[in-house]
Amino acid sequence: MANLALRGVRKAFGQEEVVKGIDLEAADGEFLVFVGPSGCGKSTLLRLIAGLEDPTDGDVEIGGTRVNDMAPSERGIAMVFQSYALYPHMTVFDNMAFGLKLSGTDRSSLAARVHEAAGILRIDHLLDRRPRELSGGQRQRVAIGRAIVREPAVFLFDEPLSNLDAALRVDMRLELARLHERLKATMVYVTHDQVEAMTLADRIAVINAGRLEQAGRPLDLYRSPANRFVAGFIGSPRMNFVSASVAPSADGHGTVAIAAGPTVTLPLTGPAAPGSPVSLGIRPEHLTLGDGGDLVFAGQVRMVERLGAASLVHLRLPNGEDLVVQQAGDTQVRSGDQANAACPVGDCHLFDADGRRISDGGST
Repeated sequence: MANLALRGVRKAFGQEEVVKGIDLEAADGEFLVFVGPSGCGKSTLLRLIAGLEDPTDGDVEIGGTRVNDMAPSERGIAMVFQSYALYPHMTVFDNMAFGLKLSGTDRSSLAARVHEAAGILRIDHLLDRRPRELSGGQRQRVAIGRAIVREPAVFLFDEPLSNLDAALRVDMRLELARLHERLKATMVYVTHDQVEAMTLADRIAVINAGRLEQAGRPLDLYRSPANRFVAGFIGSPRMNFVSASVAPSADGHGTVAIAAGPTVTLPLTGPAAPGSPVSLGIRPEHLTLGDGGDLVFAGQVRMVERLGAASLVHLRLPNGEDLVVQQAGDTQVRSGDQANAACPVGDCHLFDADGRRISDGGST
């Protein structure tokens, strides 16, 4: 296994720069997830690591070696794609062994590695079948097994679960987590699904428009997002944002006047000009229906999503902005009702007009 380092990596296609100077490292044995919206550059970044694209600038290092000029086959990587890309006329065994055969691996070693990988993935009873006889989850295990047998320094996964149904996605997330724990391998995983990122990653790298917005442990990004983009992307349901303005005071706090709510005091961790527009961020799970909190918002219920274990109550505030309140279990409120939503100030985040976080909450 090996560590991975990206140093000032850029990639342009003609005049359009899609990866804009990313510096990032994955430690040996770490599970690093690239997450971001479609078109943000995360898959291009993975292809740069794999050697399927050449960087316009910067360096890619694997195990301390600069690999910019190395072919994909020389980099010690194995890649699992969204498409299973299995040979339909070959058995599972032959699909998994194909790369080893091309590299000249002797028959006994080849068979041992295929059987070991199949045992890890619990598909050893499927080795004589062909892809058409397998379910989607089984085909994805075969594709992963084909990567395992190569014993790479770094595993690369490009949205490998996106073709699976919801139940299989959950099962395969568990399989991948177990696989990483067993192999202790360096893994880089691309997804637009922040739930996958939160559940699988040792660290998450949030990418937006070709730039690295923030990298850190999943709960660190959830609790202390660097900016409004990260705050809104990490967490499900997404964070609520309401308009406000701030008047800083000499003690490092700011009086925040919320457009459709009360005035509160928050400790400021960044500069804010008097009267400047800001966004107050509150996660749906930190709001409760009623008046039991430091901040209380009044609004009209637009819709209630009853999910079984939780209910999502959508409130329309007097200024036309919306709040989503996540409640455990069912709720008695109905569409059209007037309702209040409350939360502690300590669960609030404040972002300036440029989206930078300038407060982590505080007291009234």
